[in-house]
Amino acid sequence: MIYLSFDIEEFDMPKEYGFDIPFEQQMAISREGLTVILDLLQKHEAKATFFSTVIFAQNAPELIERLLSEGHE
Repeated sequence: MIYLSFDIEEFDMPKEYGFDIPFEQQMAISREGLTVILDLLQKHEAKATFFSTVIFAQNAPELIERLLSEGHE
């Protein structure tokens, strides 16, 4: 058995290195990444546990609903 878990958050890594990245761009990058992960999990009929920041969940409720509807935690 394999256990998978993912942390979901707004992509703010550039800020850690002194670069400015608009919030909308942070969310767009994170949304795209989560969509790719969900598509791969669906393709391979795998389930995972996700840990999300409140900020991400509030700004991407459709993706939170998708991961729940596909049987992920």
